[in-house]
Amino acid sequence: MLGPVLIVLGLIWPGWLRLPLPALRMRAKPITGMWGAFVLGMPFSVAICPFCTSALIVLLGVAASTGSLSFGVALLLAFALGRAMPILLGAMAVDWLENLSGLSRFHKVFEVIGGILLILSGLYMLNAYFVVVPGLAV
Repeated sequence: MLGPVLIVLGLIWPGWLRLPLPALRMRAKPITGMWGAFVLGMPFSVAICPFCTSALIVLLGVAASTGSLSFGVALLLAFALGRAMPILLGAMAVDWLENLSGLSRFHKVFEVIGGILLILSGLYMLNAYFVVVPGLAV
C-alpha cells in the first residue's frame, strides 16, 4: 500500500496533482510546565521509535541485573543520547537549510526533485510486488 501512497505524495509535493482536502480546525492549548512536556513526550517517543521498546527492555534488564545504579544510569543515558542526537542534528540541519537565502531561488527545483524521488520510491515498492523489473525485486 505504501507504493501508491508515495506516488500520490510525489505528485502532490511539486503541485502536479491537487487534492481538495478539508481543513481541520483544531484548538489546542500550549503545553506548559515539566509535566505537560512529559505527557506530550510519551506519544512522540512511541511514534518516533516504536521498535525501540524491545531494546529498552533489554537495557533495563541489563541495568537491573548488574545492580549498579551508576551503570544503569549511564546505559540509559547513552541510549537516550543515541536516539536523540540524530533527531536533533536533523532538526538543526533543516533549520540551517531553511535560513540559507541563496537556496530560495532553487525552491521549485528541490520540490520537483523530491517529488520525483517519492514517485521512484513508490515505483520501486510496487516493483517488489508486481516484478516488472526482476533485477530490482527483492
